[in-house]
Amino acid sequence: MADFTAWIAAQREAAIARGGKPLRNIPRGNRDPFPRASNRKRGEIINPVTGEIVTGCLTISKLSDQLGLSSQKVTNALEQIGAVVRALTTKDVPMICAPEVTKPRYERVPQATREGLEGGLVVPITFDHGGRKTQCVLITPEGQAAVWAALKDEVKTSGPRPRKVETKTQVIRELLAAGHSQGSVVRQTGWPKQTVSRLVKTMEQRTG
Repeated sequence: MADFTAWIAAQREAAIARGGKPLRNIPRGNRDPFPRASNRKRGEIINPVTGEIVTGCLTISKLSDQLGLSSQKVTNALEQIGAVVRALTTKDVPMICAPEVTKPRYERVPQATREGLEGGLVVPITFDHGGRKTQCVLITPEGQAAVWAALKDEVKTSGPRPRKVETKTQVIRELLAAGHSQGSVVRQTGWPKQTVSRLVKTMEQRTG
């Protein structure tokens, strides 16, 4: 029991160091598998496994748009780093020749893995869409940095993007806010040390 208590304490300290916050004001009888907490600020998402609150998350389509790559390539990168798996799902769609009749359409949809959640790379959310529960995978700033690192060669060859600097700045800002040093940001993103240093200085000048 003592060893387990020490392990729990170490996990709590590590979560706080990453920017985690304790969940408060959780309604009683909450049966939702995704924890809810009141008084959250706009853009704060709860990781259902670690209980940490993260901001600056992007959907796969949003990140792919900023990188100038297809959603499939971004999903491939997420699958490569173990953050998601493609699960086979079905959806009833109208038949072309008889719209009043439906048929199943099979597709592979990315779903967050336990490893991706525990590593703080992705967070799944559920919402109602067309009368059915739909799950969406959000990519955290650390997950975005990992995708950047996995796709950096393809991003370089895809040509300059108007929002490339803004995207990098946002990723760096979120990683620094989570307690990462500049050296850690360089390792996480795979970007040149000079680039990270220059963007950090620009951020400081804007806030100074």
